Amino acid sequence: MRSDTWPEVALARLGRIVTGKTPSTKIAEYFGGSTPFVTPSDMDGRRIISSTGRYLTERGVESVRNALIPAGSVMVSCIGSDMGKAAIAGRDCITNQQINSIVVDPANCAEYVYYDLSSRKPEFQVLAAGGSAQPILNKGHFSQVTLPLPPLAEQKRIAEVLGPLDDKIELNRRMNRTLESIARAIFKSWFVDFDPVRKEMGEGGTELSPNLAALDPNHEGFAIENAPGCMLTTLGDVAVASNDLVSPKEIAPEVVDHYSIPAFDDGQVPSREAGVSIKSSKFAVPRGCVLVSRLNPRIHRVWLPQLAGERRGVCSTEFLVLRPKPPMTIEYLYALVSSDQFGDELASRVTGTSGSHQRVKRLDALSIPAVMPPASTVDAYSDIARPVLRQAGRLREESRLLAEFRDALLPGLLDGSLPIGPARTRAEN
Repeated sequence: MRSDTWPEVALARLGRIVTGKTPSTKIAEYFGGSTPFVTPSDMDGRRIISSTGRYLTERGVESVRNALIPAGSVMVSCIGSDMGKAAIAGRDCITNQQINSIVVDPANCAEYVYYDLSSRKPEFQVLAAGGSAQPILNKGHFSQVTLPLPPLAEQKRIAEVLGPLDDKIELNRRMNRTLESIARAIFKSWFVDFDPVRKEMGEGGTELSPNLAALDPNHEGFAIENAPGCMLTTLGDVAVASNDLVSPKEIAPEVVDHYSIPAFDDGQVPSREAGVSIKSSKFAVPRGCVLVSRLNPRIHRVWLPQLAGERRGVCSTEFLVLRPKPPMTIEYLYALVSSDQFGDELASRVTGTSGSHQRVKRLDALSIPAVMPPASTVDAYSDIARPVLRQAGRLREESRLLAEFRDALLPGLLDGSLPIGPARTRAEN
């Protein structure tokens, strides 16, 4: 059925609209329970959100009871720079006041509503602009947003086409987290907790670099500067920070991988953009580099770019573009700047008073302490981490292609111009 026969229906007619609310942060007993508390920062590209950065206790939920939404509700961020992100609640939860949600009536398909709303971020940003310093799409205006509403069976068929693509993207995301956590865990074991050293000291034998023993602060005679091949230095001594600026005119003729902070926060791979859409100067992203955000570093943003073939990359000038200085390797550098210890050091050097203006100066970031192990130890670590991180890169590239395919299908499915067959039965699946 074509969309010109589908009625345009306001969201308010599809279910109950709920604006979130934050419990009083002055009452510590409201936080730390088991009910997810969803904020725009939790809307990181996942279709379904079941885990969050913060949780509420039963007392916390009771204090904002009218803002409780059930699993399956569709959430849309409606304030500020995070405007227009959409997700589905995986569990009963509370959202903060920056999110409007719709509890979709059973007569309609919540997944269909999600896919329609997830495609309209630019439209929401225009609707909310209104000349105010802080754009907001309030509950009243959000309730009046309309969408084409096919019959329920058609809504479900559309969701059935798009859902498996998102399922695979989410599976890749989980696998990536596991792979990258392996590389980070080995780094922490070797170069933070010094587990091999403790094995050398009687908890099981290992032949890994005797010089590593000098790096253990619990080891008698600990002194990095006296250990052959080992030294305590700074990030600027193990990596070089590139500042190769390219102007919009230089980028315009090309399609580039654009590494941006909003894309990172949305959990996306870098967007593939026509250069004409990029309006400000960017840093060039060469192969074999790591990106570290200097902006609001309490959110630890680290990217390992995967540039394939002749593809070109650019990134926000809020990133440090780091390349390892030999004998350091890209795997060692990535694990170093991804570590919690580095993230804490970066956050401690912040300047500015508000989230959007807090940043770390380039030279301050390069002064962060770093351990430079012997080249043989770095190589040993890299031999283990390299295949793990390459597999993670392949999964990210697969996710990018799946997301492009999904986004290409979406308009045709939502306007009815792309015909789809009848829904399959469970037995046919």
